[in-house]
Amino acid sequence: MLRVLYRDLRHYITTREPTTIHFNLFGVLQNENAFRKSISKIPESTNPPSITVDSLINSCGLPPKTAPSAAKKVRLYSTEKADSVISLFESYGLTKIHIAKLISQRPELLSYDPNKNLKPKFEFLCGLGFSGPDLPQIIAYDSALLTRSLQNQIMPYFNYLKSYIGTTANILSVLKRWPNIFHYNLEKVLIPNILILQVHGVPDCNISRLLITQPRTLTLKSDRFREIVEMVKKFGFDPSSLMFSNAVRTISGMSKSSWERKLMVYRGFGWSDYDILSAFKRHPYCMNISEEKISRGVEFFLEKLKWKPSEISLRPSVLLLSLEKRIIPRCAVLEILYLKGIIRKKLNLGSVLNMSERDFLEKFVNKYQETIPEVMKAYKGGIEFAGFGEIVEVKESSIKAGIDHVTPS
Repeated sequence: MLRVLYRDLRHYITTREPTTIHFNLFGVLQNENAFRKSISKIPESTNPPSITVDSLINSCGLPPKTAPSAAKKVRLYSTEKADSVISLFESYGLTKIHIAKLISQRPELLSYDPNKNLKPKFEFLCGLGFSGPDLPQIIAYDSALLTRSLQNQIMPYFNYLKSYIGTTANILSVLKRWPNIFHYNLEKVLIPNILILQVHGVPDCNISRLLITQPRTLTLKSDRFREIVEMVKKFGFDPSSLMFSNAVRTISGMSKSSWERKLMVYRGFGWSDYDILSAFKRHPYCMNISEEKISRGVEFFLEKLKWKPSEISLRPSVLLLSLEKRIIPRCAVLEILYLKGIIRKKLNLGSVLNMSERDFLEKFVNKYQETIPEVMKAYKGGIEFAGFGEIVEVKESSIKAGIDHVTPS
């Protein structure tokens, strides 16, 4: 590049008319702009070398459209090292699809020394028990894994996860659910957050379960995580219960402003803070759903079923169900059976709505579809539900009392 620039510049200077250059008292070129403008006209190669693009297409399987873009992140002067990298990947079970995806995201891997930089990382993972299809899966979950330091990042993280959650299957589950977990400092984030839970009395089995099923929760900044754990404890959750972990998981998954907006939705329908807290303690995920789903669900139960907020809070799980696919069709079936005189006693609607698909069909649809064919039509959404109130009831489930507000102090 420098030789080309020097050649073109020399040609430019020797073939153009002499230019008088004036200096001011401070030695600044008077015609500096004109000189810069002339220099900018010198042609410069912006396309990546064809050898790099060809290797990305032919050896790595990248599409011709995306190869030039990837080639800007790596410069190959021969295919020898790149071919060795590809051969190493294949020897550890990575398919052409795996390799194409990996290199499209991390093309710089082609410039790595396969024996010095890459093979030790594969050997370490194999030593932990990852083999067969598991090894390519790990690489697929986090394409940056092979770019990380073996001694400072990969080994400490994997050894810790192995000691805490045991099996390679559990580690794969962690990576699948939160591939970015290795982006967080083990000593400053993950371990301190686990310690916070332990100090507040959360059993290791529940912490392991949280780490496996919702690893992102444990990568919050420790100050914020501690605030959430203390908030959940203040709400009256028992740290030894899974419900405590579910509540921590729920609040960790949203911002403070999102939490407040959802509280306002419930309050807008006449819910007291006690109602909201009662619902949250029975089923923390009632705060996981979107504001729109909360609004539509609460409105349906208030208007169509004539429930009170305090009654909905006794069965908050119903708010997580689909209105169109489950709640409305089942209510339409029950309404028909009530009008036909089949149902003569009050039903616990919460239990009916949470009933499995097979059990509901057997008990309320298949049993009557020959004599009352409308039930199948209603079940499939073909009959509009007008609403009812007197044929259903809500039964309260036991729950320990807690504080009567849900706004964090």
